[in-house]
Amino acid sequence: MKTIFRVQNLNVFYDDKHVLKDINMNFYKHHVTAFIGPSGCGKSTLLRCLNRMNELIPTCHQTGIIEYDGTSIWNMAATDLRTHVGMVFQTPNPFPMSIFDNIAYGPRAHGIKNKTQLLKIVVNSLKKAALYEEVQDRLNDNALSLSGGQQQRLCIARCIAMEPQVILMDEPTSALDPIATLKIEELIFNLKNDYTIIIVTHNMGQATRVSDETAFFLLGEVIEMNKTVELFKNPQHKKTEDYITGRFG
Repeated sequence: MKTIFRVQNLNVFYDDKHVLKDINMNFYKHHVTAFIGPSGCGKSTLLRCLNRMNELIPTCHQTGIIEYDGTSIWNMAATDLRTHVGMVFQTPNPFPMSIFDNIAYGPRAHGIKNKTQLLKIVVNSLKKAALYEEVQDRLNDNALSLSGGQQQRLCIARCIAMEPQVILMDEPTSALDPIATLKIEELIFNLKNDYTIIIVTHNMGQATRVSDETAFFLLGEVIEMNKTVELFKNPQHKKTEDYITGRFG
């Protein structure tokens, strides 16, 4: 298995609050890794470390090593890193413009102006996000007219348009109904053929359905990380067992 992210001795602080403690993890290419654990235990903080979004928080500082494809992420321009490592947020956040322009926004910002090329990128991205069949006759409609589940798939398509290697997902289905959630889960399962996916989820059923590996976080530490089947079937730590069996969390 090829390692695409390596995290070593990572510590993250917000002012004096120690929110991630000595994190050591590897993430593998074309795998889905799920982060589970109670609210406030550091899952989203680690996710934001991987594309340097925590640098936008003035009180945040961090120590340790994060390598993307063998290169320290701090030796890369943040804009370049975020091109390779896209992100989908908890609440769908389409731009208040057409479906087409939402997806073409990033490629245009990177200098692609040819209309035929842009159309190809938009269509391919929508197809990969399993949305094209639903919106192919509505590309000029405002993206805000889409349902919540469609908006989230649009945000995934917008991410895909930048041709990332990794897609970070921060609770991407928490604001969606069960039917829309199922579509996103099916999409994640299919997307791992082309992308590495790292997902934060409060839904342990979702973690078992979509991920190859799962990491259990508690109070800023990774208590256990293993293949998803093994972690849920045979947890090695009592804290993991207590969490997945509902004794706390």
